[in-house]
Amino acid sequence: MIMHSEEKKELNLYLVRHGETEGNVRRSRYKEVADHAIRLTAKGIDQAHGAGAFLAQRLRTEHDADPKSFGAIRVWNSPYYRTRQTAHGVIYELGQKFDPASGIITYREDPFLIEQKAGLFDGLTNEEFKAQYPDEAENYNRHKKFLGRIYGAAPLGETRLDVVIRVKQHFRTVIEDYMSRNIRHVVIVSHGLTVRAYEMGWMRYAPEWLDSEKNPGNCWVRHIHGLRGVGYVDEGYIYGEKAHLNDPMVTQRETEGAEQVYMLAPQRPNAIVPHGIAVVDPFKQRCEK
Repeated sequence: MIMHSEEKKELNLYLVRHGETEGNVRRSRYKEVADHAIRLTAKGIDQAHGAGAFLAQRLRTEHDADPKSFGAIRVWNSPYYRTRQTAHGVIYELGQKFDPASGIITYREDPFLIEQKAGLFDGLTNEEFKAQYPDEAENYNRHKKFLGRIYGAAPLGETRLDVVIRVKQHFRTVIEDYMSRNIRHVVIVSHGLTVRAYEMGWMRYAPEWLDSEKNPGNCWVRHIHGLRGVGYVDEGYIYGEKAHLNDPMVTQRETEGAEQVYMLAPQRPNAIVPHGIAVVDPFKQRCEK
């Protein structure tokens, strides 16, 4: 379905990490409970409602300013228990500002949005992993040393690149919903690595961006908006306890191995070059060893 020009309003993505979990408080919990079954703490539930209240007020204000072109809201979540709980809090708060019976709010679940499968890493500290699987740990750390953690395999699990590839399968659904159902406000409740992988894929950031990007805090909300064919803007985090707001570079860190990496000068205006990485103009500079 082709949208009329007056309907072509911006698509808004709100990427939300789940609230505080039992595993965030006590890592050994991962040795007692399967990853998908880890639950929120009482604080995590409050954080979910806090993020939901923030989004509900923000979207209600936008709706009231221009109800005709507002479109609809859809919440997506990973099927893990902690993200279901977080989505529950977000949806509840949205329902306090919008009539659920109106159909303006819908929600769905997608297994493509689950956390990275850690395989043999699951539940282990770095020290435990090195002690139990020294060869695998050495291989993984070699990738990390050369700013290529995204390519390092978690034995019997996924690389970070696998997660990027996986979440990109969700993009088509978002675009189709926008084009055919005018769903302009998409809230994606997922996991720390997964929301970063989603952002990398959507914004087409370089792999080094993901290596350099810090994990968001619990229930931090990141906003991306724009139009296909025109481009998207990464606003950085717009909500969250201790979040540095509206600065997409502030969560990029100096990373070990950055000085060994160079990138071709980006031609995309919304590209981010991680700290410490050299940029070269391939039209002006000869390639050297």
